[in-house]
Amino acid sequence: MNDTCYRKIQTLRALPKAPARKSVSDVFKDLKHQGFEIDRRSLQRDLKALARLFPIENDGNKDIPGWCWQKDAEKFELPEMSPSVALSFRMVKLFLERFMPPSTMTELGSYFDYADRILNSLPNNQLSDWTQKVRYVSRTQPLHSPEIDPQILSSVYEALLSDRQIKAHYKPRGGDPRDYVINPLGLVVVDQVMYLVCTLWEYEDVKQFALHRFRGVELSENPVNELDGFDLDDYVRQGHFEYVVEQEEWITLQLKISAGLYPHLVESRLSTDQVIEQREGDYFLKASVQNTNQLRWWLMGLGAEVEVLQPNALRSELIKNSQKLSSIYQSFK
Repeated sequence: MNDTCYRKIQTLRALPKAPARKSVSDVFKDLKHQGFEIDRRSLQRDLKALARLFPIENDGNKDIPGWCWQKDAEKFELPEMSPSVALSFRMVKLFLERFMPPSTMTELGSYFDYADRILNSLPNNQLSDWTQKVRYVSRTQPLHSPEIDPQILSSVYEALLSDRQIKAHYKPRGGDPRDYVINPLGLVVVDQVMYLVCTLWEYEDVKQFALHRFRGVELSENPVNELDGFDLDDYVRQGHFEYVVEQEEWITLQLKISAGLYPHLVESRLSTDQVIEQREGDYFLKASVQNTNQLRWWLMGLGAEVEVLQPNALRSELIKNSQKLSSIYQSFK
């Protein structure tokens, strides 16, 4: 498809349906944003030519004429992919390929190729190099993702998509491999690790299985035993991946924080009810948080920048950890 033809298709895409309308200047801006080189007079000629072939019309306004699809125009599907949609395909391939079902990635292959051709054919389009301007960076210690057998990953995806059970040979951490009948409910990615959320056999208690610990997976013809009322978002929000410790799930955390840490916690709050007060040059934070291992790792990582004041149990725990850490390093003098 040559650039002129593609430009005219994008011109049709830019027009709203009556009674809404768009001026020539607005359509011109849309096309320029997509990287097309065209002047307003040429665009006006395009619109008049397209009006002879498609149910689009000019509202007749002499000052600022508006163009639109006719109100009674039938829905007209344009098969071409817009640059913004092409960019979306490229971003999916770049950042989400690992988390997409392999069969779906294969089916989308021609779309990915076509999206690349569209973006590469528009050298002046700001979208064409957008993927070179977007990156995701984590401030946690970078770790390599555990290796997952591609065939196992494909079978798990297929089971999720088709709502079918799987027969699995799985090695728990620190245990011997066992056979399970698994009812997949969802997939959750936590940092570099992918977890299958599921139930087992006829039971209703929800479990988590790390995909890299599967040693074998066989897709069953049996449908999953559905769990009434289960919602994956609710399950995650309830903190099932937060590794809650002890019986007290929520605590009121009180901290004394350094002046250097203060701006960061103002911008990135620990909770919606977080309050920070300044007293005699010191900063004191109070927030309701889950009582988790992640909280402890975060506090230990901040070192002397933060002091836990409450609850007493958490303060005592960190004191013991710091004393143990001190004794370890003192032994290397």
